[in-house]
Amino acid sequence: MTTVMGCKTLVLSSDWRPINVLPVLMAIKKVFSGRAKCLDPESYRIYDYEDWLTEWSDVAKVAQYAKDRVISLAGTNLVLPEVIVCTDYHGLGFKANPQRSPKFSRRNLVLRDQSTCQFCGKKFPVRELTMDHIIPKSKGGKAIWSNIVCACVPCNNRKADKSLATAGMKLIRRPVAPTHNDLRLDPTDRIRMQITSPAPKTWEAFLGATINTMYWNTSLKDD
Repeated sequence: MTTVMGCKTLVLSSDWRPINVLPVLMAIKKVFSGRAKCLDPESYRIYDYEDWLTEWSDVAKVAQYAKDRVISLAGTNLVLPEVIVCTDYHGLGFKANPQRSPKFSRRNLVLRDQSTCQFCGKKFPVRELTMDHIIPKSKGGKAIWSNIVCACVPCNNRKADKSLATAGMKLIRRPVAPTHNDLRLDPTDRIRMQITSPAPKTWEAFLGATINTMYWNTSLKDD
């Protein structure tokens, strides 16, 4: 049951927009109560609780899934749903808690700095940006919001392991810890930031193919 407890389910609104990620047992409770339905990851058909039990009672189908996605229930094997669809919920959810600060991650740094090099002021694709310590780590610089900024490769190479004064460089703005409103996160972004382990392949249709790139979502303090 330990591995089952660790499984997550993507929750879609009734118009199939991602709104949350729940522990799979909580997702099953929603389906059992009629507040949501299970989504078949191959056909995209939706099933209520009884129909889902019937559909996934076939041994050959169950064998296609990893053991941690299958449990024994009422004398049969049940494939744990990877995605559920709410039956009557249209909202976007995720009202930001003003008391909770955004996670200190590369993704949030890019959002804060708007994909812009903080030295030359030019915008770059995310893959062409680096994270630069204003006060280098070798000189005691810490991994905190006020000491790390997005930088393009040429600017990062120019600054290297030097202070701003020594490198003759200036920041276009003072880096500060952002609020959720500063980051302008949409529901999909909020869900991506909840994901702390590789997500099921079936989620990509709703969240994009980058959801398994943990590099951008990992806390920089954990590096």
